[in-house]
Amino acid sequence: MKKSILVIAAVSLAVLSILATSVLAVDVSRGQFYTEEEYQKLSGKEREAYCTSLAGEKEKQAALLGQATADLDGAKASAADLRAQLKKVDAELDPIESEVSKLEREIAKLEALPTEWTVKSGESLSKISGYEEIYSSPVLWPRIYRANRDKIEDPNLIFPGWLLAIPRGLPTMHMVMEGEFLGKISGYWEIYDDWRQWTKIYEANKDKISDPDLILPGWDLDIPR
Repeated sequence: MKKSILVIAAVSLAVLSILATSVLAVDVSRGQFYTEEEYQKLSGKEREAYCTSLAGEKEKQAALLGQATADLDGAKASAADLRAQLKKVDAELDPIESEVSKLEREIAKLEALPTEWTVKSGESLSKISGYEEIYSSPVLWPRIYRANRDKIEDPNLIFPGWLLAIPRGLPTMHMVMEGEFLGKISGYWEIYDDWRQWTKIYEANKDKISDPDLILPGWDLDIPR
């Protein structure tokens, strides 16, 4: 009986010893460390192993810090390179944005121009064409005439109160009128301003033009741009 009690006591002490050791065991790599009190309870070998573990973890963290520093330096260099590229792009965009703004102002100005005009007493096609808000040139009056041949028989005779269409932009279609031929149409300033460009109209309308010397009034011709 006495012997059994001694065996049980010995086993109990062994278990307590193991438990104490497991309680004091730490994993430095996971950020676990001994308190000062726990450290003082360690044996010499345990302290040596602990210090070795700390030294190894320090080297590991130093290596990670060195890599992180190198990565950061690389990122800073890349950022500096990107900033330089962005500055270059901004410098290239500035004149483009300036040109776009200029074009937008021109477009707004053109869109504000009248597309119709009511004839007033004393006006002629050339006088109307010469107005700044129309074409700013009296010699461009034929375009107004061509756009209003449904009401104008004689370009020298227009009447007050008539509402005339004022065409804008370059036309992409032209309706053939009596007496017109491809060279004449091509010579209109709003078409190509060059009679020699008539072949462009011919090539674009071969589906209806079999003979370039023969076009008929009323035909709608495509004007390629």
